[in-house]
Amino acid sequence: MASSDYTLIIGLEVHCQLKTNSKLFCGCSTEFRPDEPNTQTCPVCLGLPGALPVMNRRAFELSVRTALALDCEIARYTKWDRKQYYYPDLPKAYQISQYDLPFSSNGQLVIANDDPQGTPRTIRITRAHLEEDAGKNIHDESGRGGDSMVDLNRTGTPLLEIVSEPDLRSASEARRYLEELRALLLFIGVSDCNMQEGSLRCDANVNLHIHNADGTTTPTPIAELKNMNSFRNVELAIEYEAKRQFSQFQKTGKRLGEAPKQTRGWDAEGGRTFVQREKEESSDYRYFPDPDLVPVELTQEEI
Repeated sequence: MASSDYTLIIGLEVHCQLKTNSKLFCGCSTEFRPDEPNTQTCPVCLGLPGALPVMNRRAFELSVRTALALDCEIARYTKWDRKQYYYPDLPKAYQISQYDLPFSSNGQLVIANDDPQGTPRTIRITRAHLEEDAGKNIHDESGRGGDSMVDLNRTGTPLLEIVSEPDLRSASEARRYLEELRALLLFIGVSDCNMQEGSLRCDANVNLHIHNADGTTTPTPIAELKNMNSFRNVELAIEYEAKRQFSQFQKTGKRLGEAPKQTRGWDAEGGRTFVQREKEESSDYRYFPDPDLVPVELTQEEI
């Protein structure tokens, strides 16, 4: 198998924890305290009846600063939406996010080419939107089916999600994009980008365009890769997934649309990806505007 058999298609979703003292919609601390679980919560981030959220203006300002640094278009009007799903680390059973009216879109990030003699590559940014983080599930790793625990300290922490177009064409290029983005975020002072503490997390959407003998291409089903806690692991996971998808296509011949999109985890010790679940479509989340939060309107002077 050679890479000439296919073109690798990669889009990245980067979640960046913003450098604020308090959470996105309440006054709880965002300090990293893994040894003191469930001590930084309140009725708002726990979703208790009658508790109303109030937007952290500082988090929004840092988000706009980042979007401008990425050459994004800033919307004068944006709103908050509820993304609904059931998971133990989401006590409200919905996440406050932005769906159809994100505060920024159509940006770009320039990175070096795989070929040192080539021209720099411009990677398009689809959108950057602000949302609250979920908690953290802590599972028994013994493999004996023990208890799982939930730490909700992280619930409600402000996250900026930066979504790229599927413009990346190699695992090394994806790593360079992440390194360049991290350097930018550190330079403008919006995040500490500490991957060990979860301040910077990345999901990779990967598929192949198989080269056919007649000159056409056949796209394979998309897989979203998660659980990658370093740029090196992102690179290794994408390299493995490309080989896996090519082998799978040779066995089944299934193309994009003929199999559901998968969410796959990365096993760093085993050096492989594994199925976690079939990926939901946006309609499965039943988005609707959050009735407890007013829309945000920006003036040109504020931008």
